[in-house]
Amino acid sequence: MKLISLFLFAFSALLFSIASFAGNYRTLNNDAYSIDFNQPEKPVVLIVWASWCGYCMEEIPHLKKELKDHPEFTWLGLNVNKNPEDGRQVEVERALPWPSLSDPDLIIGDQFKVRGTPTLIVLNSKGDAVYRGRRTDDDFKAALDTLSAEQ
Repeated sequence: MKLISLFLFAFSALLFSIASFAGNYRTLNNDAYSIDFNQPEKPVVLIVWASWCGYCMEEIPHLKKELKDHPEFTWLGLNVNKNPEDGRQVEVERALPWPSLSDPDLIIGDQFKVRGTPTLIVLNSKGDAVYRGRRTDDDFKAALDTLSAEQ
């Protein structure tokens, strides 16, 4: 009986962790945004950022260029400001072309084991992280090019 209980507990925990990657979220505009990180409709570039992060601000022009080169991906920010309005202000001032989810408590960030900003994560259409880094470096660009060629 203990073994069955343990199995059911483990299975429930597994289902919860999988289900937590799929859901409805809120953007910095407080709009609803739905995405299944386990099986996105197309590859995802997840940009973890904060308004107070200087390196994040430096990456914006490079990310905008890559978005123009790779519009076939879903580009999505994950703003970790404690006050989402601070992120919203940057979003408007810098004319960010991608929506940003508000994640002040790192609910989504923790699922991706984010430990700092900026963090760039590229997911394939199966939800696998094929790139994780901090800059739009050659490895980031190679991951985008590889996924683009597979489309």
